[in-house]
Amino acid sequence: MLPTRYQSVLATLVLLGSSASLIGCGGDPLWLPPAHKITIQQGNLLSEKQVARIQVGMSESEVQSLIGAPIHRSPFHSDRWDYAYTKGPSGFAIEARRITLKFNEGVVASIESNADTTTGVIPQKRRWWEILTPNG
Repeated sequence: MLPTRYQSVLATLVLLGSSASLIGCGGDPLWLPPAHKITIQQGNLLSEKQVARIQVGMSESEVQSLIGAPIHRSPFHSDRWDYAYTKGPSGFAIEARRITLKFNEGVVASIESNADTTTGVIPQKRRWWEILTPNG
């Protein structure tokens, strides 16, 4: 049996050791930078210049040669082409863009876009290494 003095020191060491191991298990350790979150891009990447060149009256083949095939062609609405693009860091809200072209007898009849709105909010908090990259 250990003297009382050694028992309290041993109990303190056990308590400190278990606390240290639990601190290491939770979240991002304070002494390491947080894990990098990959920016995920999906859909048709369309520039504002490309979209601005689409005009009412263009044929389907002209549109497809200008901006490519749509991401979605509905079998129920063959006269509607949808282009969608999302980009954002994984684990956060993303910014989404959508362009819908409606055709009448093979020519563009209307153009709908959400370019003036944002469907997600990307947080402004940036980590030190993201400040070094222009598009981080």
